Amino acid sequence: MKKEVQALIRRRRARVIPAILLAIAGIIVIGIVILVAAAIANGPGLGLVRTPTVTPSLTASQTATATTPAATNTLAATATPTVTAGPSPTATQVVHLIEEGETLFTIAELYGANVCLIMAVNNITDPALLVVGTSLIIPPDDVELPTATPLPTDLPRGARLTYVVQCGDTLDSIAAKFNSTGQDVAEVNDIEDDQGLFIGQVIEVRANIATPTPTATFTVTPVGAAATGSAGAPATATTTPTP
Repeated sequence: MKKEVQALIRRRRARVIPAILLAIAGIIVIGIVILVAAAIANGPGLGLVRTPTVTPSLTASQTATATTPAATNTLAATATPTVTAGPSPTATQVVHLIEEGETLFTIAELYGANVCLIMAVNNITDPALLVVGTSLIIPPDDVELPTATPLPTDLPRGARLTYVVQCGDTLDSIAAKFNSTGQDVAEVNDIEDDQGLFIGQVIEVRANIATPTPTATFTVTPVGAAATGSAGAPATATTTPTP
């Protein structure tokens, strides 16, 4: 009995061992096939199985073409541009922002401008009343100022008017605006001379008190022989003052 069992075991072993060896050999063969395929696809073996592709090269052929320049004797007329006179460009307006400590005179000196023009353009009557942060227009020297409103002709003689002293005013120039006299303007406002005037000062002016200066007119009356009875009498001149 024991011998039969051992014989059975030997027979089974004899069948199993070849199967195992066959399986191992198959695995080895499959692995070798995979490695070879991989080497052919991506490795150095790729060049053994691939056919090199011939890339055609293009060769540029240069053909020299001789060009004969044509001689031209025709002169082309060039049009001369015509300059049309237009309006003169407007000067750029300068605006100054008043800073602390500045005066109208220092600002005018900074821009080389005229104080009177700055006051007139900006409607300033008193140069001391400058507000910090206010914009000030700096006019050019050739700016044209509007003419003053003429004095009404129906003012009664001696009518008192209030006037604000402007830049450049004098006693006589103020009086001339109101048909007055510089002496009367000085007496009414207790001013001795032009040095007592300052810009922005409010004064009173009596209008239409100036007396026109008489103008002498000469009337020549010839005295003839028929009028005097004597020939060759000299002509006489009479003077008539016009008030």
